[in-house]
Amino acid sequence: MVMDKTFLILTIIFLVVAFMVLYLLLKNRKSSSSGELEETKKQLHSYMSKVDDLMFTLNSIHEFSLQVTGIASREDLAKYIVDLACKLFDAGTGSVMLINPKTSELEIVASKGLPAEITSSAKPKLGEGIAGKVAETGKPIFVEDITTDPRFNNKTGNGYSSKSFLSVPMTVKDHVIGVVNVTPRKKIETYEDKSIRLLSILADQSAFALENLRLYGNLEKFYMDMVEILAKTVDVKDSYTYDHAERARTHARKICKQLNLPEGITKPIEYAALIHDIGKIGIEHQILEKPGNLTPEERKSVEQHPAIGSNIIKPVVFLSSIAPIILYHQEWYNGRGYPEKLQGEEIPLGARIVAVIDAYDAMVSDRPYRKAMAKEKAIEELKRYSGVQFDTEVVNAFLQVLE
Repeated sequence: MVMDKTFLILTIIFLVVAFMVLYLLLKNRKSSSSGELEETKKQLHSYMSKVDDLMFTLNSIHEFSLQVTGIASREDLAKYIVDLACKLFDAGTGSVMLINPKTSELEIVASKGLPAEITSSAKPKLGEGIAGKVAETGKPIFVEDITTDPRFNNKTGNGYSSKSFLSVPMTVKDHVIGVVNVTPRKKIETYEDKSIRLLSILADQSAFALENLRLYGNLEKFYMDMVEILAKTVDVKDSYTYDHAERARTHARKICKQLNLPEGITKPIEYAALIHDIGKIGIEHQILEKPGNLTPEERKSVEQHPAIGSNIIKPVVFLSSIAPIILYHQEWYNGRGYPEKLQGEEIPLGARIVAVIDAYDAMVSDRPYRKAMAKEKAIEELKRYSGVQFDTEVVNAFLQVLE
């Protein structure tokens, strides 16, 4: 929303300047004296320079807004900010430092071109050094030569690629959360330099995005705690299920990594693996713990657990996206599973992953009605039903995880 408003404002400014340029061009054609012509040319050149600056700012902010919306982690966002800042100033080194609220120290969370000894040891307190002063005052500082500036540690300065140093605050609602540092190779004349103004805008937008990620992370932790409570609740009904759920969660993350799935896809699958049997809450305890074969009616009752679990999860906004994984984790790849007899890639990838994990862990675990199967035998069963009950690609990834 902020980016949309900025884009609209800058577009309007650009149009106003463009109309003024057009006006001067028309005026230029009517001017008769050389003095008037020269003055008009100067005005035209000034306006064109402003148009260039505005377009540069407009394009940079618009590109930033497009990139930031797809970034899901603090580290990735900080790295993008550093890369962008270094690009703007043709800088060989740069960093993003965030304030640790527990220690009141600035800590480097992303950097470019800095040696490890600096990134690990540079932790100035608020008010200390250049970055600390920027974080304390909320105002940018530009230093032409860090080797002679008393606020700069000479040992630390040796790791930078340029003598000049620029630090700007990252602010959310007048509250500084960190700073962006770069060592510009390009010449900076004044604090009104367009690049400094642009970096200040982007730093504040970055701070806003980082704060949103922090709040989202807190919310995610709350829901993850709730998911674990749900998983433990199932343990009351089925003594096998909770340990099984924890193993399923671990296997799910490893399979996703083996398949090179991004974190945005891995996390929901991990959550789903942990609570895929949550629907067993709605199944009678004596059925789940029955040592012998189930009757047709009892089997039909057990087969309701994916739908029950899905209905439990759907109302929870944060978890609603994993409801299909829970609903379809008992589907077979050949279409002979339940509840809807989906087949192939009609079955969500997460459900195909959980299906393999669920079957394997059930085979190698003691159950009320049988003893655990040997690991080698369970692997043979996965291979035998690959392409029939299970997705072959997922089976292969899981077998690599088990090795």
